Amino acid sequence: MKFDTIIVEDELHSLERMKTLLKDFDQINIIDEAYDGESAIMKINNLRPDLIFLDIELPVFNGFQVIEKLEYKPNIIFVTSYNQYAIQAFEENAIDYILKPTSKERLEKSINRLKKENIETADKLMKLLKSKIFSDNKRRFSVKLGDEIFIFPEEKVYYFKAEHKYIFLGTYDKEYFYNSTLKELETLLDCKKFIRVSKSWIVATDKIEKFSKWFLGEYNLKLLDKKRTSIKIGRKYMPKIREIYKF
Repeated sequence: MKFDTIIVEDELHSLERMKTLLKDFDQINIIDEAYDGESAIMKINNLRPDLIFLDIELPVFNGFQVIEKLEYKPNIIFVTSYNQYAIQAFEENAIDYILKPTSKERLEKSINRLKKENIETADKLMKLLKSKIFSDNKRRFSVKLGDEIFIFPEEKVYYFKAEHKYIFLGTYDKEYFYNSTLKELETLLDCKKFIRVSKSWIVATDKIEKFSKWFLGEYNLKLLDKKRTSIKIGRKYMPKIREIYKF
């Protein structure tokens, strides 16, 4: 059986290495490649490959967002640079992955597993990866501005806010449009580093300067960003904040 395959990889050297190695496997028929999440979604939905080699950290949309925006569920082998803890999680749950830098032997193992077994669904892949990988590794966030893509490590992020049906990522002195939803972010973010404080705001816990009592038991919080942003805490979120900060 041949598997029509798309490789999604933003690092050129990793992409070329993968293409070179896959030439030795008669089962793999490479039909296209993509360098960012946006083009990957378009190509995968249009070409409907049997198999995707999918990087996790991608410009525009990450690997999880790519999967969520697909119109069907192809077989997926994630390409990852994560640590041994995450790798063990993959193995124990019989989910295929390839660790960078790719080797022919590991690639052969993945393809043989693909031929012999039913690959886990994309939903299970996402659930495991989000819980195992993102809990143990620093996240990076990609934002597109014109023809440029900026990458922010999580320690540079002060907040995410919803405004007029859009989501914005806030740094110390700037805001950027971020293609996501607060609901999705709550599942991806480390709950020890980010907290939902209202219907429209998620803030970094280490970027909070102080809490101020406001009116009838309500509170505002102030951030440490350049503008010293003030946010009214939603009533439903107040009990959790009181529990965490002990006041």
